[in-house]
Amino acid sequence: MKIVKFRIKNYKSIIDSGDCYLTDTITILAGKNESGKTSILEALEDFDVDKNIRDEAKPIKNEQAVPQILITFEFSQDEVKEMFGDLELDKKANSGLTIEITKSYPNQYNISDESLVASGILDKSLTEKIKKRLEKLTKDIGDIHSKYPQLGSALPGIDIENIQNYRAQFEQFKNAVSANINHIDDEKEREKFSSLLEETLNTIDELQKQTSLKDRLLNYLKESWIPNFILFSSFEDVFPNKIPFAELENNEWIQDLSVISDLNVETIKSSSDRERHKHKKDINVKLNKEYSKFWTQDLSSLSIDWDSEHLYFWIEEDGYPYEPSLRSKGRQWHLAFYIKVSARAREDILNIILIDEPGLFLHAQAQKDILKKLEDAAKDTQLIFATHSPYLLEPDKLNRIRLIHRTNKTGTKIENKIHALADKETLTPILTAIGLELNAGIAHIDKAKNVIVEGPSDFYYLQAFKKLTKNNEINFVYGGGAGNMPIIGTILHGWGCKVVYLYDNDQGKKDGEKNLVKRWLVSKDLILSVLEDEGSIEDIFTPDDFKKFVLKDENIQYSCRNSEYVKDKKNKIDKVLLSKLFLESIEQDSKISLSETTLENISKIFEKLEAKFDN
Repeated sequence: MKIVKFRIKNYKSIIDSGDCYLTDTITILAGKNESGKTSILEALEDFDVDKNIRDEAKPIKNEQAVPQILITFEFSQDEVKEMFGDLELDKKANSGLTIEITKSYPNQYNISDESLVASGILDKSLTEKIKKRLEKLTKDIGDIHSKYPQLGSALPGIDIENIQNYRAQFEQFKNAVSANINHIDDEKEREKFSSLLEETLNTIDELQKQTSLKDRLLNYLKESWIPNFILFSSFEDVFPNKIPFAELENNEWIQDLSVISDLNVETIKSSSDRERHKHKKDINVKLNKEYSKFWTQDLSSLSIDWDSEHLYFWIEEDGYPYEPSLRSKGRQWHLAFYIKVSARAREDILNIILIDEPGLFLHAQAQKDILKKLEDAAKDTQLIFATHSPYLLEPDKLNRIRLIHRTNKTGTKIENKIHALADKETLTPILTAIGLELNAGIAHIDKAKNVIVEGPSDFYYLQAFKKLTKNNEINFVYGGGAGNMPIIGTILHGWGCKVVYLYDNDQGKKDGEKNLVKRWLVSKDLILSVLEDEGSIEDIFTPDDFKKFVLKDENIQYSCRNSEYVKDKKNKIDKVLLSKLFLESIEQDSKISLSETTLENISKIFEKLEAKFDN
């Protein structure tokens, strides 16, 4: 089972978040402070079946609005088979299943009829047929009943909304008139009346079974399938220095450590000295073997010890033990984070892990360590975290990012397409993360064919074109803008590299070429443009290809060049982010079917560069 998407309504600052689609592993909520990231995580935590939606979730500006959390779950075919078996449904599990469940304040769950109909669980046409059959039976009973007042009692009206109460009323009517059925003189009519009563009761039962299916399914899902939503936030959980023996069985830290290190309270409290000593050694070896993978800041270790009254925790650095409370807040947070996230990911029950601002007070390398732990935990469970740190945004996995932004009119909104948001403050961490990898090109100085490009978008598009053409010979290097390109080129030239300069065919090329030739004495024939005609790298694509594969919207209409459309401020597009997302899409699917014209334009670039290096 996995969560496909969620939506939040009337929750604190959120009027309607819109749908947020999740990845199968990690989904990142990125946005500036006060955008509503924490409220989203709290709302998801409130979906937990053991919690009520918190009172403070009610919108201040509209107290009549009802907080709602809507989550869409997807079940595999095997899970559906298990589900149908447990519910004793006479249905075949021919495919997977998608169901939307809504939780309304304070604790009311509901499954949408649309979900059940679309999944094939609820057959509305069958329900309507049963209703019509019931109406016909009731009419026939009424016709006979009206001819024989001696039968007594009053035929109850059909009440589908309260089917259980209606069944009880009809059964009471059936018992009453059956006692007087001999007043019907005609034997055939008497038999028919008796048969109609029995058939009607069976039809009511059939309808009740059909209408109660949703309630049975909902209760079953709440009991067996809706996961625990566990929110972990900074410094609320302080890792202890020691725990009294009397509290070991019920202490949450001991329970978590039992999951990740095989710590056994019974062995600690009642075994022989030899067994306790071995158990202590085994715990510490296993714990540190795992923890060392996700803490690379220094040579230290976590150890557990105990005497007759307490179990102790120590962080050992340079051979000297320290209580956890004596280490930095960042280290304490990381330790608590590691243990809790590890335990929740490995539990045998379904968990969705929610983390608010992981590593908020840790430096860059420690945040990268956290990212390793998150990746490890996401192998076993879906994980959602909120951040505005560029060090937690991996440039090659931008598809995980969902942008959170807030306006006075619409409240907190979730944007699934990160290039579609023009809020620079929100985009800054993402753009910073992208910028951190731009120096990667200069690292490949062992390659003889180096092409210095003007802008970051040129770099990303050309990297994508490399993958499409399977050309691994040419190394593209981001030049840091037209003014810095000769500096980068001179450095590479000094390292013995072959260097060519590649520009868009615009005024920037003219200015750059002039600068390279006059001030840096670069040969003019080493300066090339991506297009023979005027234009920028975006114009390599046909407009149709650009709309479909880059803008991801084939309905956009424009008559200008692709590059002009992207540069137009009213369209609110970040061209660098757009190019990075295109590269990411190529990395995920290198068989994208670009048109012959676009592919020919791409081939011309590489042919031109190869010819230049060959000469």
